[in-house]
Amino acid sequence: MDYSVVDPDDLERVDERPCDLRRLSEAAGMDNVAINRFDAKPGEQLPLAYHVHDTQEEAFLVLSGTLHVETPEGELVVPEGSMFAAQPESPHRAYNPDDAEEPVSVVAIGAPSVDDVAPYEPAE
Repeated sequence: MDYSVVDPDDLERVDERPCDLRRLSEAAGMDNVAINRFDAKPGEQLPLAYHVHDTQEEAFLVLSGTLHVETPEGELVVPEGSMFAAQPESPHRAYNPDDAEEPVSVVAIGAPSVDDVAPYEPAE
């Protein structure tokens, strides 16, 4: 049997990201699911860009603050304690707006744990 206890604050921040990202699943030795914690100050986005996944399902559980998610269908507002989910081939960009009054803390879960992300360019 194999168990892990991971404190995100003990992990190194991932460099060159738009906000504070800590890779939880990697620290726990998990291969089949990607679990990350994001902490975004006002004006910061969570992923590197507006993007879409070919096969990965992705969910964002908001621990504190309010998450905003841009989609081709409009903006969604995800309050503390709620979850945003995106099915494969559903473009999205999660962020904390410039005028937010507080940071947002989110646990992101993606499965399967594959690198299938592609940039998404919204139509003008």
